[in-house]
Amino acid sequence: MPYVVRKVRGKDCYSVKKKGGPKNKTAKNKRKIFSKCTSLKNAQSQLRLLRAIEYGKNFVPRKSVKNRK
Repeated sequence: MPYVVRKVRGKDCYSVKKKGGPKNKTAKNKRKIFSKCTSLKNAQSQLRLLRAIEYGKNFVPRKSVKNRK
């Protein structure tokens, strides 16, 4: 899994980051932050969304229901 949920130090919230070690500091492999301070429930939802976008072969993000014709 390339994404991790970490608890923010000193606060009651969580962050969602792309997994990458200190050796992977190239522009392509930097640790991207998707969520800085959110609840655990929202962080887990964010993980599911990121995994669906990356691994779901039939996943199609849609802007709104009104625009579909």
